[in-house]
Amino acid sequence: MKLGFLTTGLLRTKVDYADLVRFAADHGYQAADVPDPLPKSVKILRDAGLEPIAAGGLPNLIVADTEERAANVAKALVRLDEVARQGIPLLMLNHGKVLTATEDENFEYARLGYTPVAERAQTLGLKLTIEHYPNYGKNLAISPASWRRLFELVPVPSIGLCIDPSHLVFLGIDYLRAVREFGNRIHYAHAKDTEIIPEGLYQHGFLAGPSFGRKSKGKSGWWRYTLPGYGNVDWGAYLGALLDIGYDSFLSVEHEDDLWGWLDDPERAKEGLAVAQKFLSQYLPG
Repeated sequence: MKLGFLTTGLLRTKVDYADLVRFAADHGYQAADVPDPLPKSVKILRDAGLEPIAAGGLPNLIVADTEERAANVAKALVRLDEVARQGIPLLMLNHGKVLTATEDENFEYARLGYTPVAERAQTLGLKLTIEHYPNYGKNLAISPASWRRLFELVPVPSIGLCIDPSHLVFLGIDYLRAVREFGNRIHYAHAKDTEIIPEGLYQHGFLAGPSFGRKSKGKSGWWRYTLPGYGNVDWGAYLGALLDIGYDSFLSVEHEDDLWGWLDDPERAKEGLAVAQKFLSQYLPG
């Protein structure tokens, strides 16, 4: 398993990508996600000895309007070709719902939008990966039941999951069971943790506020995203489960820890990446 990272928060907006990649290489990282422009970013990575992992940039494919969906599919196919030319193996797939539609309608829109893109990705040798971030009820593929239904509707092997235990922890979903059930559909793995704060849960309950209880620095709440090791994820068990299903690809730190500067202190945010690498290295080879 190779350790990578994503550019999040101020690491994306306030830190030069080349400088960040050099910092990451100096601190034991082996790979990273790829921002636009793709050719420039891929060159920066390879010059530093790092591998490209995943790109974004796909339009929303869960769309009610037939003409808009067809136009977005056409744009997505062009993006697949761009990503394939750069030798990037993964492409992140959006799954925002049509909020005025029913669940059945959204899954049908997903089938219609995803299928031609997944088939093209399969031909190109690319993998499409869905990070199951719930986005406070705005995303579709956020749980085992929804993943199961989606993969039945779109059985093309190129489409799969970016497994991230942090989201499953605060949703109350067993992330180890999820890894084992959906092992053949896990194309990517994120390394982010979630701390559950019992006092906040007692005081405010599961549905607190517009962010469903997410705690920001200095604010109330009952859960927060953290660097690996600062939350409730059992990292030995999680990585052991990934190895048990035969996953041996990329594990990427997604730094969204308020206490480590991701939104207000670029230097501390970089330090957070170093802290995460040091923690995770005890579970990874070499």
